[in-house]
Amino acid sequence: MIAIILLALAAQAAPDAPSDDRIVMLSPGGDGALCVAGRGLCLSLTGDGDARALHVAAPVSGDAAGTDLPLPAPLAAAPDIALWPHLIAVPRDDVAGQAAGSEYLAGFVTTERTGYSGGGGTGGRLHLFRLTTAPDAIGFGSEVLDVVWDSSLIIRACFSERDAKDRLGACHDEYRFIATLNPAPGDGAELPALLYRSVATAYPQTARRGEDNSGQNLTKADLSDWRDFDCSYERLLHYNPATARYEMDRPAPDCSAYTTP
Repeated sequence: MIAIILLALAAQAAPDAPSDDRIVMLSPGGDGALCVAGRGLCLSLTGDGDARALHVAAPVSGDAAGTDLPLPAPLAAAPDIALWPHLIAVPRDDVAGQAAGSEYLAGFVTTERTGYSGGGGTGGRLHLFRLTTAPDAIGFGSEVLDVVWDSSLIIRACFSERDAKDRLGACHDEYRFIATLNPAPGDGAELPALLYRSVATAYPQTARRGEDNSGQNLTKADLSDWRDFDCSYERLLHYNPATARYEMDRPAPDCSAYTTP
């Protein structure tokens, strides 16, 4: 797990990743809300089921009491959903009475959970939606991105004392996938370009989902994470006005062995 966190942090802070204020960190602001610095804008999820909503409080825009925005149907139906603790600022000119910076991309992480004998798994996806916070136009726009975000799978690998001995006590195969988003150099599009990076690992070194990993005699050197370089990749995301969605500069590989619980 430590190795996964370090790899993810390295991806987030890679020296070639542009650094600017387009991705805004959100911090806990009380009552389950996540807020920008200074609490000028706070978001929280309320209700459940079909009544689930995003509560938007924007004191700087004259909406201190807040507004409840019903979640779009795909999100409202998700059994497990959480706010992504970032906003992506959409640069806007001060035209038609709309202040610059009043539009964001807000993220929601939906998680699928599966349990099975001796293990289980979770798989998350990140959904980005357009969110306007101007006083006269608070509301959702369309979904612009839906990508694999994170996953954690644990599969039982020991079925006898002999198995436990042969595997040096490593009685579960573990598969993990984690992604990050960073700003990318501007491309003149309506929405900012983004850089998507992922890291996929398996533990122990010999674990391969979909293969028979039983009967293995592990060594101490095997008791560490193996990085799958095919599923540890990066893609540029560009907004396509024709589809009103972000698209990768080239197709992503099939990493369902890591991302499907």
